[in-house]
Amino acid sequence: MAKTDRSIRVDVHGMYVEDALSLLRDRIARAPSGTEKIVVVHGYNRGTALKEAVRRLRAPRVVEVSPSFTNEGETVIWLRR
Repeated sequence: MAKTDRSIRVDVHGMYVEDALSLLRDRIARAPSGTEKIVVVHGYNRGTALKEAVRRLRAPRVVEVSPSFTNEGETVIWLRR
């Protein structure tokens, strides 16, 4: 996990779907109150199961989940602050 400014970057590619979702739910719950977004690196070369699961993720602090416009191997999770 890397933190820059008001965003957190989490790399989950290569993980099993349930493990990745568990990690993301934990990161969302523990993100500092000023955090605007979590950028999730899930990759794109080895199928779409992980990407689709991340993009369906819902949690109380999640406002929106959207694809990254700069990298198709990433998804942005926007949080309530």
